[in-house]
Amino acid sequence: MPSQQPADLSETLAMIIPIKAFHQAKERLSDLLTPAERLVLAKMCAERVIRAAIGYQVFVVCDDEEVAEWARAQNAKIVWQSESGLNNAIKAGVKAVRARNFDLAMIIHSDLPLATGFSHLFENCDLQTLKTSITVVPDRHEDGTNVMIVPTASDFEFAYGRNSFIEHQLVAKNCNLTVRIVQDQYLSVDIDTAQDLDLAQKLQNNN
Repeated sequence: MPSQQPADLSETLAMIIPIKAFHQAKERLSDLLTPAERLVLAKMCAERVIRAAIGYQVFVVCDDEEVAEWARAQNAKIVWQSESGLNNAIKAGVKAVRARNFDLAMIIHSDLPLATGFSHLFENCDLQTLKTSITVVPDRHEDGTNVMIVPTASDFEFAYGRNSFIEHQLVAKNCNLTVRIVQDQYLSVDIDTAQDLDLAQKLQNNN
């Protein structure tokens, strides 16, 4: 039986993008950017991520009406977040896509300014492998988890925050899931600091 190729996964895999209120985004850059500039940056990155997810159903998890209205304009489905915190947001998103019979969920941070696509993360990987593993793309410091693919039927507990790259691997092993690690120069760049902004601009200019 031939392996299921990435092009066949659009009915099986859903993209989950948690997005906090734009006016609250990137507060760590408050010494560098004005509130208006931070809002523009947050929207620009989120739009880039959604465009990179073309061909797959996107679910935006949020608790802000402005974000929801913006996401609908991007043809994304909305999952309302009832409990605060990133882990609760992602848990709600996975629950929502599981209820819609998606076998796999790809969780993507909304602040990846260099994202161009995600299908390469499961090239040469059949559906059974994806259903019995997690796929992790760490940030450039190998501390955070910028992108992750999880099977929706698993009891995987999300551990976003400091050291999530390591924590997610430990959770996977406790759930009897194998771990696939994909290093990606572009998806590893998220925007938290001035150094992140500088690197993103340099890589963009070289791309």
